[in-house]
Amino acid sequence: MIFDKNQKEFPSVFHRDVWWWGVGIVPIEESLTLAVVEKCGADAAAGCRQWRDYFIELAEDMYRHADEYLPASPRQYRDILENIAAGGAISNNEIIWQALEWDNYCIAKDKSKAYKTVGAETERCVRALGRIGLTVGRRDGEAVFANVKYPKIFHAMRVMEFSPNVRKTPVRHHFAHCEFRQLVKSYSADYNGLLRRVGDESLAVAHAIHDYASKANVQRYIHFDIIKYKYKNVRVLDFSIRGDEYPTLRVNIETGGEKTGVNAFMSDMPKIIELIDNRIRSIEKQNALHRF
Repeated sequence: MIFDKNQKEFPSVFHRDVWWWGVGIVPIEESLTLAVVEKCGADAAAGCRQWRDYFIELAEDMYRHADEYLPASPRQYRDILENIAAGGAISNNEIIWQALEWDNYCIAKDKSKAYKTVGAETERCVRALGRIGLTVGRRDGEAVFANVKYPKIFHAMRVMEFSPNVRKTPVRHHFAHCEFRQLVKSYSADYNGLLRRVGDESLAVAHAIHDYASKANVQRYIHFDIIKYKYKNVRVLDFSIRGDEYPTLRVNIETGGEKTGVNAFMSDMPKIIELIDNRIRSIEKQNALHRF
């Protein structure tokens, strides 16, 4: 199946969360650049290609067979894979943990509020991940993880977990969406990348706002993966992107110390332009008062 960013209705919250993940996966021709291939090595490069195929197949299977994965969330499944890659040592195509450390990890996760609230269990999640090739076995006091269908994925996942400035970049987001440019440098998405998941209506709204803002000398910048617009260094508006609302683009406009949030359609553009104009006039008025 191909996840459609214009989809509006879903059988359940779980299906919507899987869809929101799926529409965010970056095309391989964009994320696996020549620089990444040259710097990360053959195993990791092969792992990147397999990783993206794996996540697409996993997301599709979750959407089609939700009962096999519930009650855990898609994010909790990704977190397990991320932690497997980060916590063990890689040998050939396997990730190897000390069995006691893995057991303690499972116990801690199962006791956590996030798991107890929904009734999730780590071992049950691992078994579900086995539907798309994940295996875990015991050997000489070790817990050994591999993927028989996508054998190279842990090479790439482990590089991601130890990538540049890993604690200062949205690596969990990059991990979920196979943004492999993070493997070789601290990476933040640009305007087009941040709007990748929004539907056609929302994208038209974003472009219309940008065109109007540019003519009004309202400048765009990106800070911590948020698209913001400022007039004379004072914020006018920003965009937030959410999978649990439709349209998926919310326009947040500053109005007198508060924010007016609109999940906008193109038919809302006259009102949005009016609010932008009001904000610009307010900023000009405040600047005039400060001059005297």
